[in-house]
Amino acid sequence: MKVRRTGTAIAVLPCLVLLGISALAGCGTDEGAELGSDQLTGVWQGAGGGTVRFGADGRFEMSGIPRSAVVFSFSDPPPGDGRLSGGGEWELAGSDGTSGTIEIGFDAGGSFADDSEATVLQVKEAGDRPVLYFDTDADEAYGYEVRRVTSG
Repeated sequence: MKVRRTGTAIAVLPCLVLLGISALAGCGTDEGAELGSDQLTGVWQGAGGGTVRFGADGRFEMSGIPRSAVVFSFSDPPPGDGRLSGGGEWELAGSDGTSGTIEIGFDAGGSFADDSEATVLQVKEAGDRPVLYFDTDADEAYGYEVRRVTSG
């Protein structure tokens, strides 16, 4: 049996590969997902017991978050590879009451010697079972995930 090779088959293959990559790139993220303040408040938990509690008053507390999961905006983050604890203030990055980015600024205390550190969490999934993640790479949609376990 002879197999004929045609230009059509060669042209179709790259298209199929690109479609597959595009489909995979969208898997697991809710593109453009946003939450409002009322959807954010409550307790969020991640693997290994990491916990973040967002209060309706714009304050947060966290404990057990892996140090490697957090990229800080300033030059002197807490040293080590252990787990972080601390608290501070949070706010949604959007001005219309919803956002896909939550900005958090740390107070002195816990793992933080002063109040100069800040980071962000991104909304991975919205809806009934929202998921946030600490953004560890600006070019990739991934990081340490926390899921809401209680609201309010």
